[in-house]
Amino acid sequence: MTEHARQRVPPFMKQLMAVSGVMLYMVGTGANIAYPGVLLQQLRQPDSVLKLNEEHESWIASILGLALIVGILVAPFSLQKLGRRLTNQLSTLPTMGGWALMVAARGPTALLISRTLQGFGMGLQAAAAPVSIAEYSAPKHRGAFLATIAFSFALGMLVAHTLGTLLFWRSAGIAIGSFYVMSLILITLSPETPPYLASVGKFDECRKAFRWFRGYNPASEKELEILLNSQKQQKNEIKVTRYRHYRTVILKPEFYKPTLIMMFMFVLFQVSGMTVVPSYTVPMMKEVTGGAIEDYTSMLMVDILRFATAVLSCFVVNRLNRRTVLFSGVIMTIVSLLLTALLLYLRDLDYIPEEYKWIPVIPTLAYIFGKTLGILPIPWTIAGEVFPLAYRSLGSGVTGLILSLMFFVVVKTAPTSFREIGINGTFCVYAFCTGVCGSFLYFLLPETKGKTLYEIECHFKGIECEMTKVDGTESDKMLELVKVEVDKDDGE
Repeated sequence: MTEHARQRVPPFMKQLMAVSGVMLYMVGTGANIAYPGVLLQQLRQPDSVLKLNEEHESWIASILGLALIVGILVAPFSLQKLGRRLTNQLSTLPTMGGWALMVAARGPTALLISRTLQGFGMGLQAAAAPVSIAEYSAPKHRGAFLATIAFSFALGMLVAHTLGTLLFWRSAGIAIGSFYVMSLILITLSPETPPYLASVGKFDECRKAFRWFRGYNPASEKELEILLNSQKQQKNEIKVTRYRHYRTVILKPEFYKPTLIMMFMFVLFQVSGMTVVPSYTVPMMKEVTGGAIEDYTSMLMVDILRFATAVLSCFVVNRLNRRTVLFSGVIMTIVSLLLTALLLYLRDLDYIPEEYKWIPVIPTLAYIFGKTLGILPIPWTIAGEVFPLAYRSLGSGVTGLILSLMFFVVVKTAPTSFREIGINGTFCVYAFCTGVCGSFLYFLLPETKGKTLYEIECHFKGIECEMTKVDGTESDKMLELVKVEVDKDDGE
């Protein structure tokens, strides 16, 4: 078999297929977060056969955060022992079960159980998604592929709100649940990630999977050999220091530095209102517009802007430095939140004429644009890049726990915050918290764009990277090596 025949399907398309399985899951995750925005609106109607009180409503919106914690706690074990592929497959099962129960629910208890199942699956996937996508991807595509997490979130929110506007909530639930079925199919068709196979000593399988995803070329072969050699060395070191290894992990800069960065990243993600807005879009926009725009119209306006911005972010993240995108989004978010709060305050004091009471909508949409462009994609992009392979499962679990806790706290307290200090006061709190997290990240976050995962690992270890440019005679030698490996594989 010739090298050309082996690459009949371009490596990019194979990477895209594998990433698409995770993307479809994240579409479902975005829909899970946004679904209460339409579910609760429909259940408040006088003819609804399923009645909820205010406490039920806040728990239905926020219980995902508590369930996420359980999934996140299981995720490190699952990612390390079962692998990325099987973890992704297993994460679809509770979410599909949750949506099935949601569709059949006859009371608040069933709704809460269904949301708990969805949250557990989301917890597994929250840790697995950035790791899996980063390990599927070539360095030149990694930024764009990781940015698809943000795109998928935004698409899921748009899908949930659109379906919930057009369909009965049970019918909308069936449609959303189908995304997990498609996700499971694509994940099953994709191989395990090469870095995971290398980390567990399956080096021959790693070579096959790596070449399935990346094809045959000198640069990728160089990266493959460095991956294999680094993991062989790592395994030898772990055998020597097996009992002391886990006690010393927390003190290693390649673990605690990325962990600290991701903690601030995920706190920033939540305190910027990332999950509050889709969960409470209708009441929030009703206050912002002053009733000048119909509720569902304003909700879909926010969703369409968020989706369009998420599409734009896929290109921006792949072309601009990660730091540039993140801090541009942080600045836009803070300025827009404070300006919206100021205009709402002035409107309450009757300084804004009645015909212009919709004016706060403008900075609010700028806020949606800023946080979706920078604060939504970058944390997930960085999450897939900064942890060394040896600690990737553990690091993703620890930082995912922070994400889950903040999800629950921010979403659960939002109705009380809206009621006690108003939308304008809540926006001021979010702006302050966003500024604090952004300030810490300004000094902590390195630039990762265009670097291999091994190069990023070397940065945090403080050592010189072995990756060198392959050219000239070295390229010829590498091509000869590839041909030998190809012939060997053909013989087998």
